[in-house]
This record gives sequence, structure tokens and C-alpha cells, in this order.
Amino acid sequence: MKVLMIGGTALVGPEVIRELTGDGFAVVSTLTRSGRSYYFETAFTGDRDNENALFNALNEVNPDVIIDMIPFTVKNAEILASMCRRLDAMPRLIAVSSIDVYRAYGRLSKTEDAPHQPSPIREDMALRTAYGPEGAAYDKIGVERIYREAFVDLTILRMPAIYGWPDKTRVQFYLDQMLKGATKIKIPKDRASFKFSRCLHKNAAFAISLAVRSDLVGQRIYNVAEPPTFTEYEWAQRIAQHCGWPGDFEVSEPNEEAFKPLQHFEVDTQAIRNELGFEEKFDPAAGLADTIAFYAYSKFGKQYEKYY
Repeated sequence: MKVLMIGGTALVGPEVIRELTGDGFAVVSTLTRSGRSYYFETAFTGDRDNENALFNALNEVNPDVIIDMIPFTVKNAEILASMCRRLDAMPRLIAVSSIDVYRAYGRLSKTEDAPHQPSPIREDMALRTAYGPEGAAYDKIGVERIYREAFVDLTILRMPAIYGWPDKTRVQFYLDQMLKGATKIKIPKDRASFKFSRCLHKNAAFAISLAVRSDLVGQRIYNVAEPPTFTEYEWAQRIAQHCGWPGDFEVSEPNEEAFKPLQHFEVDTQAIRNELGFEEKFDPAAGLADTIAFYAYSKFGKQYEKYY
């Protein structure tokens, strides 16, 4: 099978390549601005919105499947759909989207006046009716719409918050305080009880690889996330446990500037588990522990080498 992956140079993409090439299932090529090759895949250099660069990669690879790791705007989607129409046959498309397409996110981000949304959120539940905080520069709803119109065989994977090294954003806030010697960390009460779906980057990559490997035809949409869905307080506790922090958490009254979540943001993942056989191939606890260890060592040096 010939696969062309667009983007994905940082966190999840390299793990997708490993999943697909490790047993020789697929020949993977990539199109990125850096033109970097992670393993032995063929790497094309170019901006995805440069029609010449995109079509050159598509025409040379003639992929059976395209994995679009970074479809952010309607323009991104329109250009890819247009270039694919110039091929002899439309490839199958795996599009990486986000759970922030749901109306629950519009309620959380206060970008629209939405009623409370039941949780966990299923794939058939209401989507946002307005742009998110980033505006048209990040429009996954528009991307999904264009792709549903253009591709007969399409799998949309709606991803949650992704964690795993080298990303540090999901652990940094609490871990910095712990490693700098804080003895007490405050978590506002509303945020402490807030549930938010997450997924280790390697498990997200495994989900993408299953979509590529599947023989399903037609259009499918799947939520991807790991159980259980931790509250913010439970997530902070897990970080503390993995780095051996001896301090305490204090659930405090929120100040006026604090984020006050209006509901949980937990998604239902039964569809991808039932239809594609998705399960956590990699231990989330071990993945979080590795993320913490690598970050501690990279930032604070040899005094934290015992975690590395």
C-alpha cells in the first residue's frame, strides 16, 4: 500500500510512520515544509498550500491512502481536494480532526451561547455553529465539510488533547512548580473537577494506523481518546505520582480571571473500538512517566537524571 502523509513532523506523525512501516504494511511518503525524513520514507519538500508542490508529491506517489495530519483551514482542504481530482482515481483520505468541533467546545470557549451538552460526547452530537477562538485560521468544521463533499472514502479522526514527549504543554504547568520546589499547588475548584479527554501520542498514532489498515469503504467519523477520562485534579495527581513530588494540592476558590469550565469535555470512543478494534497499544501511565522524565532532564539537568 502506498501512503502519502501531509504534515505530522513533530509529535504523532513519526509514530504513525513506525506503525505503518514496522511490519512492511505500507510504503510511506511525506510532504512537509522541512522535507525531513524521520526513518527511510521518501520525503517531499513543500508547503501544503503550494499547488505545484502538492500535486508533484501526489502525482509521483500516486497514493492509495492520504493521511492529512494538519488540515487547519478550508483553504487547506479545498486545495487538497482539487489536486486529488487531477489524479486518475481519488485516493482514500484519513483526516485528523479534533474534538473541538463539538458544540460543547463552543460552550466551554464561550464563542457561542450553547446549552449544556450531554457527556460523554458521541460522534453524532451537535457541532459548533461559530468559529472557535482562533477564527477562520483554525476551522476543523469547515475542513470536515469540504472533505465530506469531495471524498467518497473518508475517515475523520477527532482527536482530544494529545500528550507525550517531545510535547510538554500537558504537563508543564504543574511539573515546573513541582520541580522548582513548591510544597503546595492550588487548583481552582471548578477546574479541579473538570473532565477533559486525553490520549498518548503513540496511541493516537495507532488509531490512525488502524484507519489506514482498515478495509472500510464510505465515510466514517471516530472519536479517539483514552479511558478513563481524568479530572484536572486527578491529572495533576498523576504527574505528582510519576515525579515523586511530596507536596500537597489545595482546591481553592477561583479568582475572576480563572477558567471556569461550564461542563465536562469527555468523548465516547466506542465506535472506533467496536468497528476498528482500537485499544491502547501503549501504556498511558508509562507514556506519561516518560514525558515527565524527559522534560525534567531536558530542563533541569542532571539533578533529575534518576527520572531519565
